[in-house]
Amino acid sequence: MKRGDKRGQFYLVAAIIISVIVIGFVSMSNYSRRQETTNIQNVGRELSIESEKVLDYATYGGHDEKQTMKNFTERYITYLGADKDSYFLFGNTAQITVVGYAQSDKTIYVNTSSGQTPVDLNKGQISSQDFNPPPNNVTLTIDGEDYEFGLKSGENFYFIMFEETGGEKHVIRN
Repeated sequence: MKRGDKRGQFYLVAAIIISVIVIGFVSMSNYSRRQETTNIQNVGRELSIESEKVLDYATYGGHDEKQTMKNFTERYITYLGADKDSYFLFGNTAQITVVGYAQSDKTIYVNTSSGQTPVDLNKGQISSQDFNPPPNNVTLTIDGEDYEFGLKSGENFYFIMFEETGGEKHVIRN
């Protein structure tokens, strides 16, 4: 090897760099942040199916639809537990009922034929109120967000559920 030939040094430096890169990849630890999983999507699908069956039961069985749906929503809120804010809207173009449950005191607003009407919810209690809706749709305003639902002829059933998991707020609605 000649004195001015630097090829050996180049290969040595390249080998060191490649070794550092390989060791870096091998020693880098794989990690994932553990987060609680949310089952609110499954609850939403289940609620869509169950509510349809309950509406059919009330309609074809000759039962009072309003009372049947009110009982259903109250039982479902109890089934969900205290960790989800839940709001249900059911009825027809003549009258709707809003049933709500919140983990803290809050006021939601329902647009009615006479304008925005407040509904006060007490912490941990199920509240319900009847309204005369506008002709085409009804809007619930919850925590400053508007949720609009189209009213069809016949019986309607809508829901909104909120779940906070790991600092994230999950919303499901139909």
